[in-house]
Amino acid sequence: MSIHPPAGAEPPARTHAEAVALFRRPFAAGAIGFRAMSKTPWNGDPRGGAQVAAYIGAQSVVQRLNCVVPGCWRMSFAAVDGELLAAAADGQTRRRLYLTCRLHVTLPEQLNGPAVETVYEDIGECEAGSLAGLKALYSDARKRAGVAAGIGAYLYTALAAVVLPLGPGPRQVECVRRSGKSDLLLLSPDTERWLRNGYRTRMASETVVQDLGPILSHGEPDDEMGQGESTDAAAHGTVEEAAPPAASNGHGDLVTVDFGGLGPTPPPAA
Repeated sequence: MSIHPPAGAEPPARTHAEAVALFRRPFAAGAIGFRAMSKTPWNGDPRGGAQVAAYIGAQSVVQRLNCVVPGCWRMSFAAVDGELLAAAADGQTRRRLYLTCRLHVTLPEQLNGPAVETVYEDIGECEAGSLAGLKALYSDARKRAGVAAGIGAYLYTALAAVVLPLGPGPRQVECVRRSGKSDLLLLSPDTERWLRNGYRTRMASETVVQDLGPILSHGEPDDEMGQGESTDAAAHGTVEEAAPPAASNGHGDLVTVDFGGLGPTPPPAA
């Protein structure tokens, strides 16, 4: 199979190579959500900022598959072999759950050739106590398998992290203190719109278009996530915890975005 997908392919894909090219296309800004991650240094304060991660939801992965390879894909799920699971350090019940997802795509390798099945596989994970429960585990597994096929992979490999200062103002991350719990990190609607505009500008840049092609949309709203995606994101919640920074996350759940120099500067005066 060619590893150099043909340029200018349009859905639906007729071959695996065309599918790869279409899977890699950027999503519209309305498919992108933003979440504040763990605290990070900012302007001399070791915990004065927060990394902001952009992500796509499992429904966006399904939309891309239905657009590019309608009727030619399926997913299968399986529990992870117990021998591959690390026990909790204190010997208690494991705090994370894991699920394997295999994405099967059946298309010809060449035009008018016989159909061949290609399988993309990855492992989803979630906190055992997640409010979204089993649904979150399946959604994460779907997204990770999609990344293995190239869906949303550009968000990890081509784009760098964004850090915003903590604070209540525009283009900042609000930190809500909670007694006995981790801090809650929140993005205001105005800040999300600013981030989404930055993403839109970046995706329209010559470098991105040349490498990935133009945005391939699936009917998303122009200025915010669709109802299904935002509801799914709300179920997961966002808390600050001692976790690796989002920039080093290569597993397909949360991703970081470089907004091409659109750093956290104060908004223009009204």
